[in-house]
Amino acid sequence: MKKIKILSLLFCLVMLMVACHDEEKPVPVGGRTVLMYLVGDNNISSDIYANIGSVERGLADVTSPGTFVIYWDGGKRKSEFPVPTLFKYRVDGKGKVSQKEIIKTYADNQNSVSKEVITRVLRDVATCCPSENYGLIFGSHATGWLPVGKSRSFGDDAGNKINIPDLSEALSQSDIHFDFILFDACLMSQVEVVYELRNVADYLILSPAEVLSAGFPYFKMTKYLLDAGHTEQNVVNAAKGFIDYYKNESAYSWATIAVIKTDEIQALANITNSIMGLYQDNLVKFDKNKMDYFQTDYGYGRYELSHSTFDFRAFIRELTDDNIPPYFEEQLERVVIYKDYVDGYKLVNINSQIYSGIGCYIPDIRYSNWNAYFKSLQWYSAAGWNKTEW
Repeated sequence: MKKIKILSLLFCLVMLMVACHDEEKPVPVGGRTVLMYLVGDNNISSDIYANIGSVERGLADVTSPGTFVIYWDGGKRKSEFPVPTLFKYRVDGKGKVSQKEIIKTYADNQNSVSKEVITRVLRDVATCCPSENYGLIFGSHATGWLPVGKSRSFGDDAGNKINIPDLSEALSQSDIHFDFILFDACLMSQVEVVYELRNVADYLILSPAEVLSAGFPYFKMTKYLLDAGHTEQNVVNAAKGFIDYYKNESAYSWATIAVIKTDEIQALANITNSIMGLYQDNLVKFDKNKMDYFQTDYGYGRYELSHSTFDFRAFIRELTDDNIPPYFEEQLERVVIYKDYVDGYKLVNINSQIYSGIGCYIPDIRYSNWNAYFKSLQWYSAAGWNKTEW
């Protein structure tokens, strides 16, 4: 009898230890958890907010189980969300979608583009919606690699913004590695941005030029973003859905897109470094006249963002005297696994013969502040700019 009591006691202790362990580390649910992080306290708040309805529409078509989480911080929607709010939907992959469930609310005055807040929200998602697979969508204003100031870099939360290296650090500190990150924001497909983010996600879905304020058609894309199988094909299908919408369904036929495979960007940096060394004497060609010509034919930024980003392949072609090395072309295709555009409603010139889907900065003596900040980015040394005289 004593042995039975002792065994029963040991069994209870073991079960208690297991229960505590499970409570500390929640068991991941099936499918993928996708977080849509919307920073809408700005002049396109209504457009960003409409993406929530687009997602809700798309959830009914999802054919795999998963969790879609949305973080919303948007000043013009105080009636529904008086403070920044994290909420979720669960789908079973068979057409059943749960009701919206609020996970957490936050302080009204928090800066949603600070490193601390981004990391905190991501950790909250990992705790409340654990998964073995994660995807991330950022929706807001952006200007790519450019430093915070008159430009936005990424985000606009009542004037607050975040530099890309700081955003990368916030993502790293969350301890989540993402299958993909989609930027529903302007001018993010740039080698400088991709290189900073290369270690936090396997794929990036980005636009080298401006994104119309209506953003991405999530009702066409959500089924791909939540599907945890065949990630590469699914992110490409999502990007194709974006292009298809602006080609056939939108009143404004303008869109540029690229899908980046991040584990190939280091090899592209190495090749670029080699080319920069071989052709650095040709950098003198990039005088004011050449830069103005490049802005007209290959520039992705407009107005105050003019001269901030140019088609990467156009730069290498000019640098190598129209003799792009085949090994560069091959590696570029390994990095940019999908690219396309629609330019019926023309914002900038897109050259079909040169379009690479990814931009780059070319230092210009007229932009001393940009040049100084450019030197602080990892791409500056990785690509060999630090070894050149410009």
